[in-house]
Amino acid sequence: MLENYRKAHFPKTVFPEFRVDPDKCTHCGRCVESCPTMELVMGEDELPRLQGYKGIEKACLACRNCEVVCPADACSMEGTYRVLEGRYRTLLPEGVMPPRPFGPGDQTPFKELAERLTPVERVILTRRSVRLFQDKPVPKEMIWRVLEAGRFAPSAGNCQPWKFVVITDRNTIREIEAESMKVLRRFRDVYMGGKRWNKSLSTLLSYLYVNKMDQRPMTAIEKADQFDNVIYWNAPVVIFLLVDNRGISNPDLDGGICAQNMVLAAHSMGLGTCYIGLTIAALDYLPALRKKLGIVPPWRALTSLCLGYPKGKIDKPVERNTVPVEWIE
Repeated sequence: MLENYRKAHFPKTVFPEFRVDPDKCTHCGRCVESCPTMELVMGEDELPRLQGYKGIEKACLACRNCEVVCPADACSMEGTYRVLEGRYRTLLPEGVMPPRPFGPGDQTPFKELAERLTPVERVILTRRSVRLFQDKPVPKEMIWRVLEAGRFAPSAGNCQPWKFVVITDRNTIREIEAESMKVLRRFRDVYMGGKRWNKSLSTLLSYLYVNKMDQRPMTAIEKADQFDNVIYWNAPVVIFLLVDNRGISNPDLDGGICAQNMVLAAHSMGLGTCYIGLTIAALDYLPALRKKLGIVPPWRALTSLCLGYPKGKIDKPVERNTVPVEWIE
């Protein structure tokens, strides 16, 4: 019985296999810099390698950002992250595959089939989370275009339960990061602590707060802690998306659709984005910061985005998990 509870804290998992071609690697460090966790580091041989984090064997999310940011195509990854047993067992079928918009049997390389796709499909299939940004401001007109894409998203009962907070002042962004890290460090220290009470409490919290207490965000918090509290990846723009709790049916779903409209519009214009949820979790414990950002009832922060010009080519297709599909014909 106790063993079953322990698996909620550190479930038995398998991780993807990371490889780097030493003949191609230019030692630029882009893969390490853009890794969402502190999993990738430069080894003594100046080649990137995976590392663990305390009780976590590996901290890889299998996002494959290391592949897409590498200018020399030196990084590759095989497999994906899977929880093998217990409460959080992965339910997706085994195996990964690249985009197959014309059916799983179509083996056409993406570069060739891209010509048969609409511009919208190409943006969807090549969009990647961007964590390398140029030190360059985004014109207000372009930010407005991104917001307009969100404003015209569908919503239950046409309720349109959203509000945007746009921040371009770097001092304010840094303040949000610093205040959030004060809270996030406490979460990390409780979750990753080695004492008996730490393990008992984190296991209990993993059961009570299924969507909040997980080992993977802890590694992202650790990276931010190591790199001067940087959560928004030095992006020049941060957008908080708020939802009205009085919205019809499911305002969180409406807000998610709104946010993805904004993301796809941004990438279609040559901008890059990354969803950031760490600060959202911290805001629950920061009433003064919520008030400063205009997050007062009935408004609630749903998610946030960082926005800017990517540093180098990042939007590319990658492999993703296969998905169960049931056809009723």
